[in-house]
Amino acid sequence: MLILIVVLFGGLGLLLKVFTLKTKINSEEISFSFKPLVSRKYTWSEIKTIKVIDYGFVGGWGIRLATKYGTVYNIKGSKGLQVTLINKKQFVIGTQKPEVLKAYLIRLSETNTVVKSSLYNL
Repeated sequence: MLILIVVLFGGLGLLLKVFTLKTKINSEEISFSFKPLVSRKYTWSEIKTIKVIDYGFVGGWGIRLATKYGTVYNIKGSKGLQVTLINKKQFVIGTQKPEVLKAYLIRLSETNTVVKSSLYNL
């Protein structure tokens, strides 16, 4: 029994190390990858609004489909960047540094009018 518990928890630990969420935001686009499952890239012209939010508990961590925020991609925590596209699709990319993200988006918006027009109650 003890061996089974060690194997289960060891496997869970390994699985958690395999999944990573990486986000890149620059003056051209927002891109993220939830490895090894998903990789997405959106130009600012595809984005209607962005907002840093506290989305609370959405049923756990990982990829959560059909939440009130659209798809949520998160590793841990309850804060993220909510993105609404021009085509009305919504999703949230989790973050562990919401204040740093807000500050970066504000700085980026000072030199990029497309980014500035996307900020919503930041």
